[in-house]
Amino acid sequence: MTSLTADHLRSGFSPVDQLRAENAALKEQLERCQALATVGTMTAMILHEFNNILTPVINYAHLAADGDQQMVAKCVRKTTEGGQRAVDICDALLSMLRNRTGEPVRVRLAELVERSLLAMGRSPAKDGITVHIAIPGGLSAMARPAELMQVLVNLLINARSAILAAGLRGRISITASRTDEAVTISVADNGTGIAPEHMHRVFEPFFTTKTGGAAGETGTGLGLALCRQVLHRMHGDIAVESTLGQGATFHITLPA
Repeated sequence: MTSLTADHLRSGFSPVDQLRAENAALKEQLERCQALATVGTMTAMILHEFNNILTPVINYAHLAADGDQQMVAKCVRKTTEGGQRAVDICDALLSMLRNRTGEPVRVRLAELVERSLLAMGRSPAKDGITVHIAIPGGLSAMARPAELMQVLVNLLINARSAILAAGLRGRISITASRTDEAVTISVADNGTGIAPEHMHRVFEPFFTTKTGGAAGETGTGLGLALCRQVLHRMHGDIAVESTLGQGATFHITLPA
């Protein structure tokens, strides 16, 4: 008997129980790493947006410092607005990384979608993408906010990539509806779409269709696989429908 097995017996856990616990811990670490990887994917967008925020803030501060009294009020207002947007982006990013344990709670979906868009750092409009949100203000679902936010950000990044790869003026539609037992959130885009032969592999670990192209991005193939795993742990699921060349729609279902 190895010392490890002896420790298991003394603690009341069998080797199988210990392996299951270690496997669960590794899955949690992988999901946390994927959340960090998602933030890493957004780094260029976030840095660009911060540059757009800070450059006018500095310019307005210089104008105020030069003593132009007619400009002081405007300088203070613009500086405050820029600083607040930077704070909001940072807060949204931190929300995606914290509070990833515990039981699901009731989440207002319209608010979470807005925070997910904010966490991307760069407004989709700056890439020629129109975002349409149709979610009733009072609609909610049972979820862990940080994990659901990670799923939504992943889907939004994928939608942006597909639209940029298509080279068109894009459209992302985010809708939600409720039945007696479940809430469905749908994220649709008019990007490149998914080839029919790839549809059954979309949620497989390490499978990706991102190989660079117009968006200049490659994928690890873990994002959608972990999205499904995260949703399963919240008693939800995710599915996709797509037509090649016309876009894709991902449907998230969660307990109502």
